[in-house]
Amino acid sequence: MQRRLGPRIVVPIASYRDPQLGATLRDLIAKAADPKRLHIGVCLQLDPSDQQSCGQPSLPKGEAPQGPQLTLDPVAASASQGVCWARARTQKLWQHEPFTLQIDSHMRRITGWDDALLACWQRCGDRRAVLSVYPNAFELPDHCDTAMLPLMDAFVAAGLLLGPGELIREVPYDPELYFHGEEITLALRLWTRGFNLYNPDRLLLFHLYTTSGSGSPTHWADHSSWNDHNERSLARVKALTHGHHVEATFGLGTMRTLQEWQQWSGINLQEQTISDDALAGQFGPPPPSPD
Repeated sequence: MQRRLGPRIVVPIASYRDPQLGATLRDLIAKAADPKRLHIGVCLQLDPSDQQSCGQPSLPKGEAPQGPQLTLDPVAASASQGVCWARARTQKLWQHEPFTLQIDSHMRRITGWDDALLACWQRCGDRRAVLSVYPNAFELPDHCDTAMLPLMDAFVAAGLLLGPGELIREVPYDPELYFHGEEITLALRLWTRGFNLYNPDRLLLFHLYTTSGSGSPTHWADHSSWNDHNERSLARVKALTHGHHVEATFGLGTMRTLQEWQQWSGINLQEQTISDDALAGQFGPPPPSPD
């Protein structure tokens, strides 16, 4: 009996000259319960010397046509403006799939990860649920750390973020951000627009945190002007976290306020203080969204 195709998932990936991309995609496809439900969209940022290590010759060939849809957005690495700029480009590849799973280009996952992740989302009982956490580490080639279940509260992790596809339309990535502040501002923008933040309740994905020996260059090492971009980005982060004006598309929402987030989380971004309860990891239920 043929397995019924589950809800479609778009998987946006920003890859900067990453030789782990091919292995990440193969693992993503091989371990999916329903490979055909996947639409993998990659912003492929490459130097001319990268073709064999992380360009199209290194990516899945026969696997992709038989399973997921694979859409590439090739960009010269010299023209790249950083990770948030690249993530914004990946979101333009969305084709209104019901779910989006943003990950990084150097990850591994459990067998049947797609069914398990969607089942976890369903257990939230919340159509505005966003699942996110810093995944446990893996070491090359694929030794995964399963010693603990990671948890986080009040924030999101950009390398594992699953939610309804509509969040791409409602909370699009700000291409003017560079790197630092990406996750803080995204959490605030999601939360003030009525999305609710949850942790996965089981180990699902794993991330390569130590890139030494992986041969992966960084954007800031390649671009001498990165600090200028970073300074502009940090000013933008400060404006948003202090409640100052940022254009509506990339600013805070109107369904909950920054002050409500700070009161709930115990974290005051303006005064740079944290409450005793928050420091101890004790959070009450967030104020309900008007949605």
